[in-house]
Amino acid sequence: MRLLPSKKVVGEIAVPPDKSISHRALMMCSMSSGVSVVNNLLESEDTLRTFRIIGELGGNFKGGFDRMEISSASWKESLRPLDCGNSGTTARLMAGVLSGKEGFHVLFGDDSLSGRPMERVVSPLKEMGASISARRDSLLPMCITGGKLRGSEHSLSVASAQVKSAILLAGIQAEGTTAVTEPHCSRDHTERLLHSMGAKISVSNKRVEVEKSELLPIRFSIPGDVSSAAFPIALAVLHENGKVTIREVGLNQGRTGFLRLLIKMGADIEMEVEESLPEPVGTIVARSSRLIGVEVGSDLIPSMIDELPLIALAGVFAEGTTTVRGAGELRKKESDRISVTVQNFRRIGVEILEHEDGFSVEGPQRITGGKVDSYGDHRIAMLFSLAGPLSREGVEVTNSNAVNVSFPGFFKTLEEVCQ
Repeated sequence: MRLLPSKKVVGEIAVPPDKSISHRALMMCSMSSGVSVVNNLLESEDTLRTFRIIGELGGNFKGGFDRMEISSASWKESLRPLDCGNSGTTARLMAGVLSGKEGFHVLFGDDSLSGRPMERVVSPLKEMGASISARRDSLLPMCITGGKLRGSEHSLSVASAQVKSAILLAGIQAEGTTAVTEPHCSRDHTERLLHSMGAKISVSNKRVEVEKSELLPIRFSIPGDVSSAAFPIALAVLHENGKVTIREVGLNQGRTGFLRLLIKMGADIEMEVEESLPEPVGTIVARSSRLIGVEVGSDLIPSMIDELPLIALAGVFAEGTTTVRGAGELRKKESDRISVTVQNFRRIGVEILEHEDGFSVEGPQRITGGKVDSYGDHRIAMLFSLAGPLSREGVEVTNSNAVNVSFPGFFKTLEEVCQ
């Protein structure tokens, strides 16, 4: 895909449904005691992995992703290994679900996911009584023999919504109390849904406790994905003639860290919450802005983990130095997002410094243009697609179809606003 320079970035757009909430809704509604109705589920490569796996395990779905009735799954033992594709959320959260389900279950993934360590999920689940074996102890394929679990205390060294959620989804099936403490608060979609579905859960600052619970069915609509919204928002802010409006988008505090950081850098962004249960939902308006450089430390990382490479793009156009540190977790995503972000920016004429746990960029600079590779990573594909409209000569992105993992129709949306 080749993205050409744009004279302006203007329009009102919609973004896909939230991917994180869609995964959780499919799993937790299938764990409930009745029929849930969920509107606006994301239908993407990642969420289809979760949908199909639950179907293999006796899931009961009626309707489409725009409106789906989800009934209690039978959680039968699958005769085949369960394919997580490239979805780390599927692999990690399903490990928590299946640890409490009788039977022998095998989770596997593609080459990329098979290289991503699962130790931080495997270890606490084993402490709760799950029988888990994996390649080299912590890599997919992962074999889980589900059964009776016991509640236990877990203190995470790195804040992770996926690890926390896996433990909580095992915890609601375990005897006794399960507690998770994080060094920093990560996104709380799992906690919100558990609370709305009647689980015995308490949240206090960085600590969450759950007890064995029967989940009740729920009716709700999934908001637009703020991580997907971050890309057209950044484009509008960085373009010299930009204004983008996005409605019905999720505004969960655990997910808006990147937008708050842009505002701190000087971005003209308005966020208005219009609904609040089970998730805050509202409207975002972003306009052309002049930014100043900023330093991002480890305390801010959990609230913007998916958008961190975008900070490098903001830094290219900001006055002064923009630095991200304490983000070593980026090296364990769909790609080594620190390395490929730095490599690709250098290919299109940007000077950027790589750190073991982040990067630094001195601005303002101009993007000349050139050819980059997404390395099959949807966030990297979207990031460097934005560089095209902001460049002098245009940017060609190879493996651009990776965007379908989270934002089907991404290039159509860019075409609508780039004029």
